Amino acid sequence: MKMNRRLIILRHAQSSRGDSYLIDHDRPLDERGLRDAPTMAQEILRRGWKPDRIFVSSSLRTMQTLENLGQHFSEIQKFIKSELYHAPLQTLLSIVESIDEGCTEMIIGHNPGCEMLLEFMTGDLEIMPTCSVSLISEKDGKWNLEEIIRPKEVK
Repeated sequence: MKMNRRLIILRHAQSSRGDSYLIDHDRPLDERGLRDAPTMAQEILRRGWKPDRIFVSSSLRTMQTLENLGQHFSEIQKFIKSELYHAPLQTLLSIVESIDEGCTEMIIGHNPGCEMLLEFMTGDLEIMPTCSVSLISEKDGKWNLEEIIRPKEVK
């Protein structure tokens, strides 16, 4: 019996735009982002979505989002990928193709890539504000949106 593959798509938490001297890649999380990431981590775990591997963009805000997911994610194998910073769809799809049968992977990335990947894989057009997380799963070669969680829905 073939085991399903699952993908968690997490858009980075909200970042600061106050420091005009910073390049986009180096923008840190703001106060709300620092609050939302641990909250969403609890929701991910509560739903049993814990990933086997995490692929994260090299930007400061995605790295801080990962860091603020907390200790429950610390033992998971992580791959920091500079190519995920504002990645085109093809780059994101290469990660999807690498998911082994029965495994759950996570991508921590940026928009528009997160929304584009979700729509391409499932046909569902969803809005993913900062720190939104979606779970998609493959069954019989077709990917479906299982659930999407937005921070405002959790509080």
